[in-house]
Amino acid sequence: MSEMIDIDDILWSSPVRVRIGYGFPETIRGPREALEYLKWRWPVREGANYINALTDCAAALQKKLPLDRVRESFVLASIEAKMLS
Repeated sequence: MSEMIDIDDILWSSPVRVRIGYGFPETIRGPREALEYLKWRWPVREGANYINALTDCAAALQKKLPLDRVRESFVLASIEAKMLS
């Protein structure tokens, strides 16, 4: 993902580090990056936590959910996919 951060982007208070396959850990800073990972780079596109994270990240970009809840949802999806670094 791009290292450039848009000043208007919504960021979590603490980033989440995930590892895709045997690659290096990658830092997810907010719901926009998380949604891109979930849609294009996620290894397992099923499961309750995956679906919740997709929905929650999209809602966060519309400022409809608290960021802490969305981050937790993404962390649970990362655990479910065995990607938490």
